[in-house]
Amino acid sequence: MRWSYSASRSFRQCQRQWFFKNIAASARSNDPLRRRVYLLSKLQSVSAWRGKVVDDVISKTLIPSLNRRDSITLKTVKQRARCLFGSQLAFALRHPIDDPNLRVSREGEDFALLYGMEYGQAPTEQDIAQAWTEIEQALTNLYNMSGVREALKSADRVISQRALQFELMDGVTVLAYPDAIAFSPNRPPLIIDWKVHTFGQNDAWLQLAIYGIALSRSKRHTDFPENFRCDPKEAALLEAQLLTESVREHHVVEDEITEAEEYMIGSACEIASLTEGKKYADLSVEDFQAAHHAETCQRCAFRSICWEKPHAH
Repeated sequence: MRWSYSASRSFRQCQRQWFFKNIAASARSNDPLRRRVYLLSKLQSVSAWRGKVVDDVISKTLIPSLNRRDSITLKTVKQRARCLFGSQLAFALRHPIDDPNLRVSREGEDFALLYGMEYGQAPTEQDIAQAWTEIEQALTNLYNMSGVREALKSADRVISQRALQFELMDGVTVLAYPDAIAFSPNRPPLIIDWKVHTFGQNDAWLQLAIYGIALSRSKRHTDFPENFRCDPKEAALLEAQLLTESVREHHVVEDEITEAEEYMIGSACEIASLTEGKKYADLSVEDFQAAHHAETCQRCAFRSICWEKPHAH
């Protein structure tokens, strides 16, 4: 079983949501239901989508430029964001989710599906305008956050969205995707998590602590520094709130590392106790509890199939 922080949150919010996304969804299956679930898993709210546009521009445009030691202006970054925003919006408004020939891998970076298009609430012009305004603001704020910019520019190498894996316990592998890892000589690594939240009140220390543990325990990648070692208590963990231009720096202590480990193990055991190593064919959505709060259902990408009868596949 693969465990991740996002999957653990999904499971605690709604076990059925977790089942659909982590067990039922399959891009390669010939089962139309499993393919449908896979495409539904790609639905995003407008706010989540605009956050992903920001993430993609940082990871695929800004950071590669920094690694090449090329200067890149805010204007150039915004232009790239505008192109991505426009092409993905056009695709999302067509909403080809029912096209049997739709293949996510073939669509490349244009691919985007919006929750409202599936559930009868297409984004308004105001929604779209606000999304673009917030993308511009997030990128502008990043350029204004001098401490973050200097940390990235001074690093020997910055790696984006790298999969980190390690074995948590028998049969359970932790998978983590830090937004950015900056390696600098004679300094512990810096792990950055970009947040594009309007209020930015949540403290992401647990998520970042798990990233630090994952970096310390995963196998060394070929583009990591030679003789790489990472103590999660020494790593700098940075939560950058791009809409509020605020930065939270975390340095976890031993007790917090233990707390993060206990969270991972507890969550993994809770999931494993329900799945018992079974595959999709041996499980049913009825084996999993529905959400406790109606608001969770109203925001869920899988509500159309979850509410269908019968639930068994």
